[in-house]
Amino acid sequence: MRQSDTKNDKDLDELTADVELDYNQLPSGKLVGSVASAIKILRYLGENTGPVGVTKIAKCTQLNTSTVFNILHTLAVHDMVTFDPPKKVYSLSLGVFQIVGSATDIRGDFSVLRPHMEHLARQYGLTLTLWQTTSKNRKVLVYSALSRSDTRIQMTIGQRLPVYIGATGRVFAAFGATSDAELQLRFNEIRWDTPLTFDEFLQQVHDTRAKGWAMDDGNFAAGTISLAVPIFDASGVAIMAMTATMFAEQYDEERFQKVVVSLQKFSTRASKIAAH
Repeated sequence: MRQSDTKNDKDLDELTADVELDYNQLPSGKLVGSVASAIKILRYLGENTGPVGVTKIAKCTQLNTSTVFNILHTLAVHDMVTFDPPKKVYSLSLGVFQIVGSATDIRGDFSVLRPHMEHLARQYGLTLTLWQTTSKNRKVLVYSALSRSDTRIQMTIGQRLPVYIGATGRVFAAFGATSDAELQLRFNEIRWDTPLTFDEFLQQVHDTRAKGWAMDDGNFAAGTISLAVPIFDASGVAIMAMTATMFAEQYDEERFQKVVVSLQKFSTRASKIAAH
């Protein structure tokens, strides 16, 4: 084996170290380093809230700067990233979001729910987000609806987060098939804005299972309150979750209970679509 082959295999191992796959279930063949690098760059851009330059991308992904530049150029040609020439920065493009939309339309047509989400966002002055699990430790934002307020909470479609963070995290933990030991392992990997103990988290998971909805009071993002409801498949597993997020100063109990009722109705309708 040539020295360059050994180096490429080592680089590929590093690139795929954070990707949890059962390789026994995949087709045989050699993994392509340039493809793995492109995926790593796309994931990095998806986890950032704004455009990023080549040097920072290379540093944060631990890839060669010229490699990053060439991959970004290729991705831009194929409408996977957008380049801002004056600022010399890159961000995800609509091409990625179109792929995300196709991949996340699991069963049925969830597009019929979008007008209802937008109505609820305007009615209550909230940000509504629809999340789907992509692996046992990640979830992705597939759709959002915003209030008309000048000051509002906004998240990027395609953003990936640890599956058990936030109000949706309690939902996926409560209505999934994960053991308490596995939950604790994943919980310990999360960086909470306002930390809580695992025992507190686990109690909230049990409460979520009993109530049918979950709440995050500033643990995910200080100064915000989130409410989440599950969307079930035919087997009763939460495959998606809807979250309503507000600033803490917007909270009042009567309004909050109205949001709970509205989201539970939404959950029932969405679950019927997902089950068919």
